[in-house]
Amino acid sequence: MQVSTATFYNDTAKRLGSLNARAQTLQVEISTGKKVLSPSDAPEVSQQLAEIAQKDTDSQAYAANLKTADSLLSQTDSTIKQMIAQVTRVKELALNGANGTLGSNDLKTIGTEMASTLEAIVGLANVDNIRGEPLFGTTASVKAVTLKQDGTYLYAPTNVSPIPIAAGQDVQATEGAARLFKLPDGTDLLATINTLATALQSGDATAAASANSALDTLQKGLDQLGDVQASVGARGARVDLQQNLLQTANTDRADLRSKLEDTDMTQAIVELQQMMSALSATQASFSKLAQLSIFDYIR
Repeated sequence: MQVSTATFYNDTAKRLGSLNARAQTLQVEISTGKKVLSPSDAPEVSQQLAEIAQKDTDSQAYAANLKTADSLLSQTDSTIKQMIAQVTRVKELALNGANGTLGSNDLKTIGTEMASTLEAIVGLANVDNIRGEPLFGTTASVKAVTLKQDGTYLYAPTNVSPIPIAAGQDVQATEGAARLFKLPDGTDLLATINTLATALQSGDATAAASANSALDTLQKGLDQLGDVQASVGARGARVDLQQNLLQTANTDRADLRSKLEDTDMTQAIVELQQMMSALSATQASFSKLAQLSIFDYIR
């Protein structure tokens, strides 16, 4: 009988301890809202949560890069659009200048406006980006485009660093000035405009012929600017797509993290109530049985 009594007390104590420990765990899970409180609670789940946390950190970095790339590409696209408008105006002026019936004063007026338009184009080429650096130049404080004494232009060495936007993916967020104005055949669009503006401002009779011969170069320049703008637009669309993919991935990870670590309140409360009921019943049963003596068994 002593062995049975000892076993009874040990078994009951173990059951009470187990029920009490589980009840305490459930109370903590309900109060914190988390079912994984330390790595030892669920090593495999903790490892998954650590991987998710690392991906969240990477995602924040990529999100910042995507925001920067989107801003730079938008500025690049907008600036090139303005350049196209200005070069289009230059071509219109050249068409007017090519009219052999214009007098010297009219040619000078056209030349003056063309020179002013050229200054606007150069100003656009030398605009700074959101980082305070030349949008179409280098990371140093060097102008992207500089007029030389001989009427040609110096283009700063291009240093357009790709921006990482995802694992194994990057995007070029802008262009070098030479890509905008140096044509495949080596012709310099800005130098052509500068030479033509000077010829028109002279009012010389040969200015009309100069304007006529420059039309082909001006059209090629417009075509090249259009091609570059299209390339920038395609990169902008890629950035938009990657931003959407990143947001979707963030949402999916958040859902997975919640399933792994967040307490199911309804389930936890129901289980806690069951534990408390079982604990109460076990304590009551133990109290009654513990009061029985040997005489109660042999009556």
